[in-house]
Amino acid sequence: MKAKDWFVDFGKGAALGTGILPGVSVGTVGIIVRIYEKLLSTINDLRKHFGKAFLTLLPIALGCIISAIFLLWGYSKIQPYAGFEVVALFAGCILGGIPVILYEIKQKLSKGDIIRIVVGFVIAAGIGILSVVAKIYWKFDLSTAFENPNNNWWVYPVTFVVGFFAAVACIIPGISGSMVLFVFGLYNPVVGLYTGENSMFKNHGRVGTGLILTLVLLVGVIIGLFAISKVMTNLMKKHHQGTFTVVLGFVLGSIVSMFVNNQIWETYATTAWWHYLIGGILLAAAAVLFAVLLIRNHKKELATAQANSVSEKTAPSAGEAPNKE
Repeated sequence: MKAKDWFVDFGKGAALGTGILPGVSVGTVGIIVRIYEKLLSTINDLRKHFGKAFLTLLPIALGCIISAIFLLWGYSKIQPYAGFEVVALFAGCILGGIPVILYEIKQKLSKGDIIRIVVGFVIAAGIGILSVVAKIYWKFDLSTAFENPNNNWWVYPVTFVVGFFAAVACIIPGISGSMVLFVFGLYNPVVGLYTGENSMFKNHGRVGTGLILTLVLLVGVIIGLFAISKVMTNLMKKHHQGTFTVVLGFVLGSIVSMFVNNQIWETYATTAWWHYLIGGILLAAAAVLFAVLLIRNHKKELATAQANSVSEKTAPSAGEAPNKE
């Protein structure tokens, strides 16, 4: 790989790193910076051509990791003072990303499509709502258990499952992997492992459990990436419409779960009115800006595709002499 291509992929990887923020879809960002298909095919090639695939993924991964670290640091500084505004901003990103999914639904919606949208919505919204109900009525709080895994052994398999589904969400355009963590109430606890006063870097008593939880989460993510990359490729080829109607339902339901989950529910009683005002403005601004960016990108892709199609039709076929007058 040439040095120029290496740094271009590094930059695109840095863009993918924004997916560490709930609401920012890695799949959507990958489409915008034109690296989605390359990423998907390279992950699939890891099994057959590990060395070549690894070197291809290296600059992308480095850019992604470095970008994510800086964004997590910024999030940890802002979140304690503007929790609702941050969530509203992330929800706006989710809302603004919906055009990417709608472009993939090319046929008129059938009854089956509508059912899939509703099912996806109920599942995604239900996760957040259930987390609130479980905390209020059953005193079940996954985020608190995550901070005390020694007393709650089941946190480890749950963390693996959440990591798996977060990776699945990363691959699907329009869905945010970190949003999955947020909806399950694990985003702030996971971030808290590495940043803040109670992080394992400052509270050395958390080093052991913190490293194990990190490893379990990473294993879940890696297995999820391998499992879903091939499955997603096949689903988009064989059941394109059905796949993206389910995705649309998930995305719409996740917007509900962003505002109704055990991480944010208890903060509403102590949040001043002006936080809601600013949050509403940020949500609308993020949704509009992100949607405009995606719509413009889509129009540019259509124009490029049409230009390529015209050039292919007008180009002389192999063995045919160009027309001379």
